[in-house]
Amino acid sequence: MSGIWGIDLGTTNSVIAQLVDGRPVPVAVGGSAIVPSVVLFDEDGRAVAGREARNLELLHPERAVHSAKRKIGTDHRYPVALAAGLREVTPEEVSAEILRALKNGAEQHGGLAVNDVVITVPAYFDDAQRRATLQAGALAGLNVLRLLNEPTSAALVYEQAGLAGDRPRTILVYDLGGGTFDVSVLEVFEGIREVKAVAGNTHLGGDDFDDMLVRVFLDHLRTHHGVDVREDARAMARLRRLAEESKIKLSQDTALRVREEFIATSSGAPVHLDVELTRRQLEALIEPLLASTIELTQRAVKDAGIGPEDIDAICLVGGSTRIPAVRDRLAAAFAAEVHEEIDPDLAVGLGAAVQAGLLQGVAVERILVDVAGHTLGIRAFGELDSGYAEEPDTFAPVLRRNTALPAERAEEFYTHVDGQARIEVTVFQGEAARCSENTRVGSFFFALEPAPAGCPVRVTFAYDLNGIIRVHVSQVGTDNAKSVALSVADAGTRAQEQQPALAERGPPTAIERRARKLLDDPAFEHKADLAVLLDAFLATHGAGRVEAEEHLLDFFFEVEADS
Repeated sequence: MSGIWGIDLGTTNSVIAQLVDGRPVPVAVGGSAIVPSVVLFDEDGRAVAGREARNLELLHPERAVHSAKRKIGTDHRYPVALAAGLREVTPEEVSAEILRALKNGAEQHGGLAVNDVVITVPAYFDDAQRRATLQAGALAGLNVLRLLNEPTSAALVYEQAGLAGDRPRTILVYDLGGGTFDVSVLEVFEGIREVKAVAGNTHLGGDDFDDMLVRVFLDHLRTHHGVDVREDARAMARLRRLAEESKIKLSQDTALRVREEFIATSSGAPVHLDVELTRRQLEALIEPLLASTIELTQRAVKDAGIGPEDIDAICLVGGSTRIPAVRDRLAAAFAAEVHEEIDPDLAVGLGAAVQAGLLQGVAVERILVDVAGHTLGIRAFGELDSGYAEEPDTFAPVLRRNTALPAERAEEFYTHVDGQARIEVTVFQGEAARCSENTRVGSFFFALEPAPAGCPVRVTFAYDLNGIIRVHVSQVGTDNAKSVALSVADAGTRAQEQQPALAERGPPTAIERRARKLLDDPAFEHKADLAVLLDAFLATHGAGRVEAEEHLLDFFFEVEADS
């Protein structure tokens, strides 16, 4: 028996998805749905692909091939060092090994044969690249039903998630993957997707961002240790791995320390890499590349015969779109709402499975996704504020609307004066630029250690499916930190309760439901304490209830920390 399959054959990572009961589901291969597009040949020439190949690459970089998608459809050959000598492999052969690993992994996972598939390609692929992709599929033993443009595939899955409406909508799909950049402008209505314009660069992506960080590491090693490891294949493989991991971490955090021991030797002594990186540093490095993607995006909009104001929605696709600067750049260039509720690493593969189902006459169901209904941020001083004497009214977003939940995001802010004693962290939800036009979620004070003006303070939001947001504030470079739990789900309810109390209580709030769920749990050991806090919460209104709610949230936070 054969299933319904879609494959995203990516430059850095690949995905295989299956249509199950009308919904696309990513298939875990080797323990993860995201499979590295790396192939390694052993001494006898046998190929290993995926995560195992990526791990072995650190030991045998001379026998590993990655990012073959960038060369597919060309006469490029990869030299691989084998026991019998050098062997040259084509990009199509490398791609076929990746496809074969996806096929075998999916068959082992679910027991269904993988025969007929839809494979995605960048919209900007030329005829030679498309024919080479078909050849790779045939070499892997697959019957390729169709090559589907990646942005169209992403639009398909976003449609199933409810993006399509009761009128024609113009959607811009911004696809920034590991090795390629694609942008498409589509008109979507009643299941019909008309591509109005495409643009892109088949040699621009996250790999290029990694190269920027590798150069930072190489410069650090030369400047501080006097060593040059560019001719050391193993050291370069380790630095590339570090660069990719650092880029991913800086998409969520604002700074990190990169440490790699024994990266080289100098005069017989080991050399270690130890360098601090910040998100701002990464964004400055990749700014010219991001600017070029915006230029291509604007060109596609112009080629579609429309203006920026005609775009109804922007869909983010590709793992590199997780870098916050990408979204900021798009928000500055277009007024349309930015959507990222579908995992950007999986969106294209999921859409391919949807297309495979449609080609085989299978009904496709709606995809349900939990997302943040509003942007969450804090009060900060900004250009809208006239001076320090007044209370600032600038809303600084931390976690954006339509972010898939659960999620965690961090931003860095800076103190105003020397020796500033504390800051007030006031959380709001909404889309307006001013806090006064948004809904207040809660606030707390954070005491600062003595420091000069411009001291960085990191604010992290962790938002769960229960509507609870954990706000973690830390003073960078110190151990000074504080965590507070706030209820986003009850923010609107609380605003109403600050008016005169209604004669009858409304439906239970999210925080009350959570408390009662714990009280009903036979294994919960702190029922007496929780019951007292819940009674106090239910018996009060207005400002008293706000305080009682904060006591409950602190209780939840402490219980989770102890578990």
